[in-house]
Parts: sequence; C-alpha cells; structure tokens
Amino acid sequence: MKKFILVSLILFITGVGCRKVNPLCGCSPLQSPELMLVIKNAAGEDLLDSKTSGYLSKDKIKLFKKDAKGIETQLTFYVRPPFSYGNDKFNFNSLYSFDFPYSSAGEGTFYLKTGDDPAYELKVKVNSNINGLDKLLIDNKEAEKDNGTIAKYVTIFYLTK
Repeated sequence: MKKFILVSLILFITGVGCRKVNPLCGCSPLQSPELMLVIKNAAGEDLLDSKTSGYLSKDKIKLFKKDAKGIETQLTFYVRPPFSYGNDKFNFNSLYSFDFPYSSAGEGTFYLKTGDDPAYELKVKVNSNINGLDKLLIDNKEAEKDNGTIAKYVTIFYLTK
C-alpha cells in the first residue's frame, strides 16, 4: 500500500509540476520567441564577423530594457555563427536572444546599443500561434525580414547601419 501511495504521489507531482505546451505530452519544454538579428553595413557586409571592417564584438553590443523609472536591465544575448539546416545555409553571424520583454498582447519594447552609436529602439510583435516574431520595428521602421531558403526554419531580421 505504501508503494502505491508513493507512486501515485510521484505521478501527481510530475503531472502538476510540468508546464505543458502540448497537452498530449506531459513534460514538453517551454519555447519562447527568438530574436535573430543580422547587423550589416551599407555594403551588406556582416558587422558581427571579425573579418569585416567596423566589426562589432560582443562586448561592444548592449541589449537592454528600461523600466518606468528609466533603469536599464541587461538582456541575455549570444552571437550565433553561420549555420545550416540540411542543404540550406545561412552565411551571416546573428545576434540571438530569447530574453526580451513582451506583454500578454504579444508586444514589447527594448533597446540595442552598438558601439558608441545611440541606442536603437526595438519593438516586437509576437505571433502566439507559432510562438515566433511576426514583426520587428527598429526606431519605428519595419525591419527587413529574411525570405531566403532558411526562412522556412527560422525568422531572421536585418539591421543595416
């Protein structure tokens, strides 16, 4: 009887403790929207590539949010190297983050500072059906969205400095 109660308790805790994305799967991982942003110069060269003139190293980039009092909080980001999905290749480095604020309405505002330039205001529109970004506004202008072969796997935006 003790074993039955112990097993039942473990199953109950597992069932309640797991956050379900898919109701058929008890412990499916939570997924959050991802920001993938390529930063390039006017000539179309990758500014996150160390071989490019005017290269932006990770320590020269700041991704942050501001609260109502104007206090800045650093957001987590990585520089993702070029990648591929099967035969589909993407040849740019990209700023990658899943740690950015957005409301239950699927909208959010945060900031990107590159080098000594003034910070860019980034506004996102999250599509809750696919848990991805529908739109990115950079200083209230819609950012260019990649529509190459890799676009069927991930949503990538471009910032041209």
